[in-house]
Amino acid sequence: MPVSNVNNCSAVIFNGDGSWERKDNFDIPKPPEGGAVIAVEAVGLCHSDVAQLNGQKHVPGEVSPTVPGHEIVGRVHDLDSDTELGVKIGDRVAVNIVVPTEPSDSNPFGFSCYGYSFGLDEAEGLWGGYGEYMSILPRTQLERLTDDISAEELTIFEPLSNVIAWTSRIHWSQKMKVVIQGPGHMGLTFAAMAKQMGADKVIVTGTKEDNHRLSIAEEIGADFVIDVSNEDPIERVADITGGVMADLVVDLSSAPSVPGLCLDLVRYGGDVIWAGLKDREAVPVVTDNAVMRGLTIHGGAGGTNKSLKEAVEILNTKKFPTAQLLGEVFGIDQIDEAMAVLNRTASTDAVRAVLSHNHK
Repeated sequence: MPVSNVNNCSAVIFNGDGSWERKDNFDIPKPPEGGAVIAVEAVGLCHSDVAQLNGQKHVPGEVSPTVPGHEIVGRVHDLDSDTELGVKIGDRVAVNIVVPTEPSDSNPFGFSCYGYSFGLDEAEGLWGGYGEYMSILPRTQLERLTDDISAEELTIFEPLSNVIAWTSRIHWSQKMKVVIQGPGHMGLTFAAMAKQMGADKVIVTGTKEDNHRLSIAEEIGADFVIDVSNEDPIERVADITGGVMADLVVDLSSAPSVPGLCLDLVRYGGDVIWAGLKDREAVPVVTDNAVMRGLTIHGGAGGTNKSLKEAVEILNTKKFPTAQLLGEVFGIDQIDEAMAVLNRTASTDAVRAVLSHNHK
């Protein structure tokens, strides 16, 4: 039986043209065959939400209008009698947004993404975390989360899963010197994880507009922060590393100059991760720097089933700095305010934005 007798719920819809709307008369979904229904407690927001709002499609099979939201934490509200999802009603779970689905003419990829790939005309239309409830298909990965940390803080599971997937490709050692460019929620999550993995030196760079975020970087363990508005990052990293430069350099910035700068900050034979979205704009990169220095360049995409499980295990230990990485929390009527934080146009800065649903 479902955990409440409520019949209707609200959700935010992205129309794909820069506009959004709230709809209050959605029917609470019935579990799909073999699936479940989640009462969404909170969903983390990121810059890809801004791109999605404006119709910039970057996920295979993406559609609009849709109910968005992909960093989803919620409670299992209802289960189909024939489900094999490994959870029970009332469990708090993290939702893997990637779910295997049958290929179709509109989505031939063999998978779909919650918050992106499902239109309003599919079942009750609730397939993303901006809805108070959402449908869950069979074969969805759901990982049980602790009740001892707020759902809003726990939405960091998805960025953390990405970081774990990226670092799994790197030959890691406790002598690692890591430079992270861009102190947004992904960059700060990477910094915190790098310290937990035993990196010798973690260096976070930002601009004069990032003072608040750079202070958070220091709180969560960064050994050095560099304000590139006032310091030459190449000279500073050379000074910190004795001229050797960093073993790993990560681009988690939206600035088009950063991918090329990565190649100047990394040592010979080192690794570079490009993961900062640039709104599909071409960026200036001298590829000879990568070729002549024998660099390995990785593209940072999403996480994996394995990395999601590991992220949840880490969060459940209650030893990851979730509170420092929370940022600002918004309600369902405050989408414009949340987008202003993501666009850096708000009157105050925050490391992250989270949408919280108030289930009474």
